[in-house]
Amino acid sequence: MKGPGYLAVAIQPGSTTDEEAFHHWYNTEHGPLRLRLPFISTGDRYKAADDQTPGWSAVYDVSDLSWLNKRIYTRLREERSQQEKKVMSTFDSLDRKIYSTVSTRGDFKGPAPLQLAVSMRVKEADADDFNEWYEEEHTSMLSKVPGWLRTRRFKLKVGGLMGMPEQGQVEYLAVHDYEKQNGLGGPEHEAARSTPWRNSIMQKVLWHDRRIWSHHLTFDSLEEPPSSVLTTDGAELRFQLEGNPSDPVIVCINSILTNLHIWDDVAKSLTSGAVGNNNSQTYRVLRYNSRGYSQQAARSNPTRFDLLADDLEYLLQRTGIAKVHAVLGVSMGGVTAINFALRHPAMLDKFIACDCNVASSAANNTAWGERIALARREGMGALADVTVKRWFTPANHEAASARKVFAMVERASLEGFAENTGALCDYDLRDKLSGIETPGLLMAGEGDGKLPEAMQKFGITSASFKVIPGAGHLPMLENHDAFMEAVAGFL
Repeated sequence: MKGPGYLAVAIQPGSTTDEEAFHHWYNTEHGPLRLRLPFISTGDRYKAADDQTPGWSAVYDVSDLSWLNKRIYTRLREERSQQEKKVMSTFDSLDRKIYSTVSTRGDFKGPAPLQLAVSMRVKEADADDFNEWYEEEHTSMLSKVPGWLRTRRFKLKVGGLMGMPEQGQVEYLAVHDYEKQNGLGGPEHEAARSTPWRNSIMQKVLWHDRRIWSHHLTFDSLEEPPSSVLTTDGAELRFQLEGNPSDPVIVCINSILTNLHIWDDVAKSLTSGAVGNNNSQTYRVLRYNSRGYSQQAARSNPTRFDLLADDLEYLLQRTGIAKVHAVLGVSMGGVTAINFALRHPAMLDKFIACDCNVASSAANNTAWGERIALARREGMGALADVTVKRWFTPANHEAASARKVFAMVERASLEGFAENTGALCDYDLRDKLSGIETPGLLMAGEGDGKLPEAMQKFGITSASFKVIPGAGHLPMLENHDAFMEAVAGFL
């Protein structure tokens, strides 16, 4: 599929459909998510005005149908929010069709107060005659009907519940736009429906369907906070993109309970060319708050590492970055970096994973449960205190970098933290690691417990390992120079 077209969806709510929830979901989530995409130029909802079913439809103008096969669009269905899954499970029917544009008559830009939609199937051998009649006679006569605004014609490319026409047949859709007060059924309209040419063509029509729709709502694009991207299921990814737009891109992914500012010094080094190890290359840096740092929408899906990797994919798509030079992550971000290399290898040249593991364990699961309980019982300040002392070596417990992390943890969302632990308590990448071909660098602070030893046994043949002396769980904060030397040598 390519070129301009039309996406039409007809829905019949079921007996258990909550009407208020149905309209809230469609009006504030489903439609606006699609209008946020640059290749969907308009979107409108219509209500049946002919007492037929389905009772509701939504239609979208698409500038290029090829986008509908790309991940930036298909993920809307693959990553449905919890709210969407719940509402859609109650429908009696959902009929989705995709059409390519054949012709447009009239300058009206819409939305139309009333639409007459007529579908017809003919044999391919009769298509030229059918199109000639529609263009030369029928549309011309319809344009004389009082209230007529525009006629657009489309050819079916992706069938809905009925499927595609049988081999040797083709289906066309004509969408006639009218004012609310119009001459449908009047003398001009009847004249267009009763010519000899029309009668001759209709004998060749194998099937037809006629619906009348009344305009209900025009979708607005989903609003997003400044410097933020909302994922398809409502999670907010606040990001910062800095550096020369022509430079190679490095993505930095933070740990649980922290935000993008743990990379302040790293970003400064990368964008200024002060990387070290005789590497004066400057880089463009994209860093962001992973889902969960701030509280997510109720409709968001449970946090898992596949979802976290796909969040980065979506962020890159939304920021117009097709491929990055490297993805750099620490702790939870390190697992995300490895999983991104697994799920989206074409989108990166290299990965760097720091102070992380490749599978959850029963002991860690227990520990996460205890930390959630502590935060609920004594507050995020208490969690920040034990977290900073665990992440930093004793010599740096009172360092400025430790105080900075303490403030981040204290401000983090408790519910977002609890949601993120769901990912850390339920993952196992070990069986997939041998398939990684992307060059990688594994790093760990020498004071981060058993992680330095464990990371050397990951079995990623394309990755090397580097230990950072005098550092714990966040080595870029405790020994920045050694960390950057290791990064520079790899980049």
